[in-house]
Amino acid sequence: MHSIISFLSRYFLWSTTILTALVLMPFTGNVHLFDWDEINFAECAREMLVTNSYHTVLLNYQPFWEKPPLYIWLQVISMKIFGVNEWAARFPNVLNGFLTLYWLFYIGKRWYSKDFGQIWSWMHLSCILPHLYFRSGIIDPWYNLFGLIAVISAIEIFRNGRWKWALTGGITLGLSVLTKGPVMVLITFLTFLIVLVFFVKKISKQQILMFALYIIAFLISGSMWFFHEFLTGHKEIILAFIDYQIRLFKTEDSGHGGFFLYHFVVVLLGCFPASVWLLRYFSKQTEKDLVSNSMAVLLIVVLVLFSIVKTKIVHYSSISYYAVSFLATFVIHKNYAVQKWQKLLLLSIASIMGIILAVAGTVEYWKHWLIPYLTTSDLFAAENLKNNVEWYGYEFLSGIILIVLLMWFVKRTNYSLQTYFKLLIWQILWLSFSINSFVGKIEQYTQSSAIHFFQYCADKGITVDTYGYKSYAALFYGQRKPLSKKEQRSVNHYWKDLENAGYEKLSSYNLAYLNYLIYDSEKYPVGLVCKIQDEENVLKTGKFRKLYSKGGYVFFMKVPSSP
Repeated sequence: MHSIISFLSRYFLWSTTILTALVLMPFTGNVHLFDWDEINFAECAREMLVTNSYHTVLLNYQPFWEKPPLYIWLQVISMKIFGVNEWAARFPNVLNGFLTLYWLFYIGKRWYSKDFGQIWSWMHLSCILPHLYFRSGIIDPWYNLFGLIAVISAIEIFRNGRWKWALTGGITLGLSVLTKGPVMVLITFLTFLIVLVFFVKKISKQQILMFALYIIAFLISGSMWFFHEFLTGHKEIILAFIDYQIRLFKTEDSGHGGFFLYHFVVVLLGCFPASVWLLRYFSKQTEKDLVSNSMAVLLIVVLVLFSIVKTKIVHYSSISYYAVSFLATFVIHKNYAVQKWQKLLLLSIASIMGIILAVAGTVEYWKHWLIPYLTTSDLFAAENLKNNVEWYGYEFLSGIILIVLLMWFVKRTNYSLQTYFKLLIWQILWLSFSINSFVGKIEQYTQSSAIHFFQYCADKGITVDTYGYKSYAALFYGQRKPLSKKEQRSVNHYWKDLENAGYEKLSSYNLAYLNYLIYDSEKYPVGLVCKIQDEENVLKTGKFRKLYSKGGYVFFMKVPSSP
């Protein structure tokens, strides 16, 4: 094992390429996309392909102002190469995984040493949420990579003031805006100002000029799409986008609320095991420098900012994961001894996670005890568990492996770089095994029954929608087509009434479309899916007959009227 680790560290770029390919690429397209985010973005890309309209993001063939188009464009390119499927939707983030690991190695080597770059790269891949994000179809990995480069470029200006970092930082910060929105600008400039005030003794005229160039490059790159939308008469999309960003800050959007320290807990558990070494950085005995202080400021800014924000979603603080893996690497690189409290915390978290995974891996053996209880408290969840999901019998080993792995580590007396390399590689392999063992099973329990019906309707040319719950799966897997002008007029009839009643624009359109399918669509058959608790409400419309129920969902068909 020692010789293998030595080989991997010596030929780091090749070994990282092979390791990343082995853990990120296999099985990435074998699981249906998850509602909401994965299917949301994939559907926007699919509709771009259907309409051949690439300048404006559409959802249900209506302007979708919540996200700019850059990530959607990446998915469009992927779908043109691989087809409209799960692999194509997730491939941009697999590519992002390769680029991110190479970038962390390059910067870590530039700042400290080759060993630092190696550990930082693999430390990041060994963290639970960053690893999972690289295998997903969500927007955040690219958004965060652009943001990280923007922050690092600002640090480099403080260090040497070269113009190439000013251009790189400004352009990538602009690209982050074109990917998800303006929040990264706030994060970057708050980090910059705090570092400037507390950790930079003086700033030269050249550095001031470089930051001016940074801002100019950002304004140009970040405004291109918005400027194009304004010139082409889509001013309302820009205004709706701004209103949406403000609403996220002030309110609990889409029911995503949480307690104040929500993101602190997410980072502790989602970036395990790096988060345990991170805590060591903040002790008084730890040596610090401009770079490490800057990354610590980035972490604190993100956690505090999104603790204030009312909407609590895991993705929001994900830019901080880079700071977590960096500071953990910084502590390891300084060769600080692993203290007893760190060993205890590592083993405690690993034990809790391991027990949960081991129990989850045997769910088929004990779920019949849980279903009667859930039937009275959460009927939909109880029906989810009744789905027939194939387990292979080895899934529980995931929890045991994690516990054994961390037990092996905490019992070590010599914590050399080779020891950390071993831990990180085994952690990465464990993550790959666990994700492949559990994610597909979770999808089969929670949504696969509905998705199979959507696919059936798409194959038969039947329009399909959901009743009583929000889902983008009916659009993507149902392969929804644009409405004709006559059909659109009928939808607009309901849409106007709902907007006058105060419904939010996008949700009111979705309800108007559903009303059209229920009451006005007589020419074509229509499929409908609801959760089991809404079955009676669908039957009360008098328009649908029940086909069957499965996995917590009830499936209906509206037969077209006779000519």
